[in-house]
Amino acid sequence: MKKKILVSLLAAYSVSTLAMTSDKQVMLSSNPVPLTTAVSEEFYQFSSSVPSPDVDALQINIPATKSEWLQFVESKDTAAQERALGLAEHLGTSIEKGVIAGVDVYWLTPKVVAPDMKDKLFISVQGGAYMLNSGYASITEGLVIATHLQVPVLAIDYGKAPNFPAPAGRNDIVNVWKELIQERSAESMVMGGTSAGATLSVLTVQELNKQNIEIPAALYIGTPSVDMTMTGDSRYINEGLDHVLGSWRGLAESMVEQYVGELELSDPLVSPINGSFDNFPPSYLITGTRDLLLSDTIRLDRELKRAGVATELNVYEGQSHADYLLGLGTPESTEHYQALSRFMRTYL
Repeated sequence: MKKKILVSLLAAYSVSTLAMTSDKQVMLSSNPVPLTTAVSEEFYQFSSSVPSPDVDALQINIPATKSEWLQFVESKDTAAQERALGLAEHLGTSIEKGVIAGVDVYWLTPKVVAPDMKDKLFISVQGGAYMLNSGYASITEGLVIATHLQVPVLAIDYGKAPNFPAPAGRNDIVNVWKELIQERSAESMVMGGTSAGATLSVLTVQELNKQNIEIPAALYIGTPSVDMTMTGDSRYINEGLDHVLGSWRGLAESMVEQYVGELELSDPLVSPINGSFDNFPPSYLITGTRDLLLSDTIRLDRELKRAGVATELNVYEGQSHADYLLGLGTPESTEHYQALSRFMRTYL
């Protein structure tokens, strides 16, 4: 009797809940959200210095032609390259430009290389919404990683939209990897990056598995965009809270469309969440509570775990998209790169 009553109560509850949410959506509160104080003073000051995003402005004045997109990219990359070279000088990292499999690459050697890391290699895949950070701008996070891990880094300047839509960038990385494993063991190399760089690293491993090619010993996946459709709670909840991306709608979505080209947004070639995660290496993931791509990172971590992959998921309070890279020198940023170093050293 008690069991029948319980079943009836659950059924009634389910029906009433469905009735209340029959429109399949809820309204977010319009109350202002203050900066969190549950962070270090340094990170709080960093967050305070970054302007709040203008979501409305991100919906207008979007480049409409290829020429306009190229002008947009050039304006961003010029400043980014200057910042990267300034960072390299500050860190004392040497840079040697090269070409592997027809792709421009940069060999980065930190001021100090740990004895046990001299024969290892971190393959850095820079982010930039699949369009930005070509040339010397492709080395920014690689410089930081080289310094923290005390390991040589290879930064790949893969092809980007609008000239090289998907899967050109991924193919460049795959081709570079194929050349590298002719001279180095796969076990001596790890791979990864932030944002688009993280996604492309995931896509690269999926493609290597398809071709039955050895994969990196470990993967670094920093706040990836693993689903090109408007899917996931954080794409909605963190709109206007993420002071880096601001909104998926508008500029970010348009940049993605340039990258996706003639493919469908849900195609596993651009949305790796729809691909296979069998035979993936141990993976380190990071995101933040204000990250527009928080859901992407969490969904990917769950898919990896379901596939039996060893993962370490790090979620930082108050951080927007890739704040750990933008807020260099804050305790949270240092903590992240130290944790990443420990993780990678475990598998190198």
